[in-house]
Amino acid sequence: MPQRDGMTISSLLLLMLFLGMVSFCGCAEAPPRPAEGAGRKVLAPPSPAEAAGTARGAAAPGPPRIAGTRFVRVLLAEGAGPIVLRAEEMRAWGPDGRLVAEIPGTLTLSAVGGRIRFDGTRLLRDTLDVAGVPELRLSGGRVGGRLRIVARRGRLLAVAVVPLETYVAAVVSREMPPRFHPEALAAQAVAVRTYALGAMRNPRDTDYDVAGSVEDQVFEGTDNVAPVFLRAAEETRGLVVRYRGELARTVYHSTCGGRTESAADAWGKDVPYLRSKDCGACGDSPFSRWEYRMSAAEGRRLGRLLGIPPGKDLRFSVEGRTPTGRAKRVRIASGGVSREMPAPEFRKAAGYARVRSLKFGIVPAAGGWLVSGEGYGHGVGMCQFGANGLAKSGRSFREILAYYYPGTTVEGESP
Repeated sequence: MPQRDGMTISSLLLLMLFLGMVSFCGCAEAPPRPAEGAGRKVLAPPSPAEAAGTARGAAAPGPPRIAGTRFVRVLLAEGAGPIVLRAEEMRAWGPDGRLVAEIPGTLTLSAVGGRIRFDGTRLLRDTLDVAGVPELRLSGGRVGGRLRIVARRGRLLAVAVVPLETYVAAVVSREMPPRFHPEALAAQAVAVRTYALGAMRNPRDTDYDVAGSVEDQVFEGTDNVAPVFLRAAEETRGLVVRYRGELARTVYHSTCGGRTESAADAWGKDVPYLRSKDCGACGDSPFSRWEYRMSAAEGRRLGRLLGIPPGKDLRFSVEGRTPTGRAKRVRIASGGVSREMPAPEFRKAAGYARVRSLKFGIVPAAGGWLVSGEGYGHGVGMCQFGANGLAKSGRSFREILAYYYPGTTVEGESP
């Protein structure tokens, strides 16, 4: 990420102190909230120009490069409700780099249109950067870096600014279990890093690079990151997957169910290294086969959500499949009204943890419906349980990545 103007010396020193004190293992309780206003140092109110706010895209202090470190902007939360931050000590800066306040204990922020209400009192501009010592916590979880708060039309975005390798280890800890083979964990670390760097070059949004969820990569802060995940990140530090010199789009999923899906069939765009491949290595996954018994009440809820008023004759059916057997489209019908939609839309509405993959069928059963299928996830790219199976058979992380992303190479990425 390119360096931005406006970072003060004091903020740089604080951030360096903070990064040096981050602990990866264990979960510390948030400090108790101090008495209202106790120990708070609120600085001078903003000038009239500051109070008026700035146009989107104005220069704001961004994370510096410290000894070659890169930073990822990760969307942690977005909503209309207030955001509560905790740390022993916090400092907050405005988008021009001016220190706004020093706060111990707890800080509550909310949105008023395109401005931020600070601790229920002051109205600030649309962007606020917060750092904490020894750590900053959001919703009980350690952020792992600095947090940027952005107000948009009455909603707040909480964006963690996290060192790249800290982010890689934390994501691997949520994407694979610690019992997986070290070579599988290493392959996952390289895939996570490559995906993140690609997103940093082509951000999902002007204010963040990736979402910390299944929409991109699962990041839930830096609590409980076991040593095996730290080693996976450290031992592959700087390594990325490239296709013809460019960063590859290293998507992955839990379990393919015997054969991965092609990007062309999943998303309508052919990618040479994301074509369907046989995978006989994920048979020990608990998601190789699965069932979801959808109740009549849940079926009616789903019908309403997807635009079909449910009646007694509510029906669900799969319409068309890809060459790997995954559903292309789903039809919902009731009372002479029907709607056909892309199968991923149906799966998202039903819930990813219920309809675990698009390789499924649905039939009436016991007053509701039985949804049964194979695999977990979209099926494109690296199969994580397959990667573990290949690692246990003696494959290295480089060989695993070459298998699931054919035609690519693993190379170094300079900071």
